[in-house]
Amino acid sequence: MYLSIPILDRLSFRDFQNIVFTVIFFIFESFIRIIVTVLPQFVIDLIDAFIAAYFPWLSKLDKKPHVCSLENAQTFDKLIEFWDKNYQCEQHLVKSKDEYLLCVHRVICTKSNKNMNQNKPIIANQQGINVLDCLDHFPPRIHDDKTDTRPVVLLFHGFLMSSEIWACNIDEYRNLPLLLATRGYDVWLGNARGNKYSQAHLKLSANDVQFWNFSLNELAMYDLPDIIDYILKLTGRKDLTYIGFSQGTALGFSSLSVNQDLNRKVNLFIALAPATTPIGLHHPLIDAFVKAAPSVVYLIFGRKMPLELAMFWQRMVSPPLYVRIIDTCVKFLFGWQGNNITPEQKLVSYQHLYSPTSVKTLVHWFQIIRTGQFQMFDEMPSRLPFKRQSSVTDHVPPRFPTKQITTPMALFYGGSDLLVNFKVLSRDLPRPLAYIKSIDSWEHLDFIWAAGIEDIVFPDIIRLIDHFNPISKKHHQNGRYGP
Repeated sequence: MYLSIPILDRLSFRDFQNIVFTVIFFIFESFIRIIVTVLPQFVIDLIDAFIAAYFPWLSKLDKKPHVCSLENAQTFDKLIEFWDKNYQCEQHLVKSKDEYLLCVHRVICTKSNKNMNQNKPIIANQQGINVLDCLDHFPPRIHDDKTDTRPVVLLFHGFLMSSEIWACNIDEYRNLPLLLATRGYDVWLGNARGNKYSQAHLKLSANDVQFWNFSLNELAMYDLPDIIDYILKLTGRKDLTYIGFSQGTALGFSSLSVNQDLNRKVNLFIALAPATTPIGLHHPLIDAFVKAAPSVVYLIFGRKMPLELAMFWQRMVSPPLYVRIIDTCVKFLFGWQGNNITPEQKLVSYQHLYSPTSVKTLVHWFQIIRTGQFQMFDEMPSRLPFKRQSSVTDHVPPRFPTKQITTPMALFYGGSDLLVNFKVLSRDLPRPLAYIKSIDSWEHLDFIWAAGIEDIVFPDIIRLIDHFNPISKKHHQNGRYGP
């Protein structure tokens, strides 16, 4: 008699191989992590001394930067200090309405203006690059010279990232915050709750499960608007320009859609690799896991931080090997080839790629992928045992009303990016959009680290910011804004 087992009966032999390999890998990886965790520090020091004594070439290879000291810079301040003291970095703490302490970095240029990347031609309508320019529909806002100071720009990182992603390009002119600061803008970089810079709370400890009980909802309702209010109050500006990457764009779309007052405080929203309704993951087996019930995700990752193994192996293996691991993983998960980022850049960038967030935020993204809708967190998964196409659902989580956004928006996306579903995104946004640029060969991470970004994307960003932040004679000195 043939025995049919649900789910397993529908898996191919290759799927079984992948499942067995994945289980073995997780068991092996967990075993190594446990051993390393319980080892006393003096034993680890003895192992390091043994390697240094008998394998000095290996020890030097592990400690010496492969490209430049940006690779080993441990904080955002160290990344900024790398550039010969041409810039200063301030750290500010913003208290959110629900009492998280959010770290915000501010970059100030201390050198004379070098005209860095100011007059680059905008590359458009070339093979694989398409532009839709509707700036004529958006006349510049009129600013009062008596009250306005330098135009303010706020940059926000993506999922499992921190502000460091914006400042680890190995060429000075390819770091967007440095370029903007050199041109005289007042540049700020946000950090979402839970990442390496924002793990403080007035009442909770990061060791508490309750500290990690947040999703995109809280980031949109508290983090972004509270940070913007803090910056505008401190600088005396009436509005600012917001630039988001990946999840940073999702924060922009969600916050602006539910907070109409915020639309008056953001004069332009630039979305790099906008992520609101990702299609799914490249590998069908992992994609099926993503679309599983939240309880399965919590069972595997717990209730605090996901992907701790990525940060663990970053410390355990050499940067070249870590680059290979990350490249293999993103190719497996998203189908990315990574050909637009140089090997030298990867050696530096990947060391600053990951930063903690909550498992609940990961579950929220999985819910969005499963439903195909940019919606708020579903606290009540379906109580029905199964679902049919003809059945009526028992509850509907509210969608983020993105069509209500009145802030002008500019979108930059890659045609080879599985995390960007531009058809669904454009359908959910008001028209017209101020600017759209698509680059067929680009993937997700290319919009912060790709070779040629200073020619293909930065000139557009500068033009857009200048359009919505008109330069007055009072604040324009020697080609840049005054203090």
